[in-house]
Amino acid sequence: MTHQCNLETVNRFAIAAAKLLRHELDQEFAADGCSVIVIAGPALDKNLLDKWTIEAGEQQMDIVYLAFEAGREHLGPTSASIFAERSGVVFRFTDCALWSPKDDGPLLIMPFGLNVCFGHDDRALVSFPSRPNGSLRSGVARARLRLRLAANAVPSEHLRHVQTAWPLAA
Repeated sequence: MTHQCNLETVNRFAIAAAKLLRHELDQEFAADGCSVIVIAGPALDKNLLDKWTIEAGEQQMDIVYLAFEAGREHLGPTSASIFAERSGVVFRFTDCALWSPKDDGPLLIMPFGLNVCFGHDDRALVSFPSRPNGSLRSGVARARLRLRLAANAVPSEHLRHVQTAWPLAA
């Protein structure tokens, strides 16, 4: 099955999410190469789930995948997923929500049902052992609004730099 998404719109959201998820880089890792990528596309099915799991392992990359409903991309992602490669093992966290603190700090990715959350420091995904205090529902609403505003503000010239090496759908 071929999934059709408005690539310009979902790529704007991917660029905005990469920026809004960024936490301060620990100087210990400043010389490391980047090993995280934000990808946007259709809702994950088994084929896409397997594809990104394999890609994360083969490329030794952490992948943040933003899923969109075709025809409703302008509303933002319906969910986020994480494919985190660690020492040859890929850990998958699907059905996650983006969450924003009240102070407009970096967004976090929160897997449902787990007391853990993730951000990235421009080099790799960073896990936090507990969730911050605050309402999940309010934080998700703030994240949606901030992400939509940031995506709308992405200049068109930034879209030329979006990596397209991996197709969005098999």
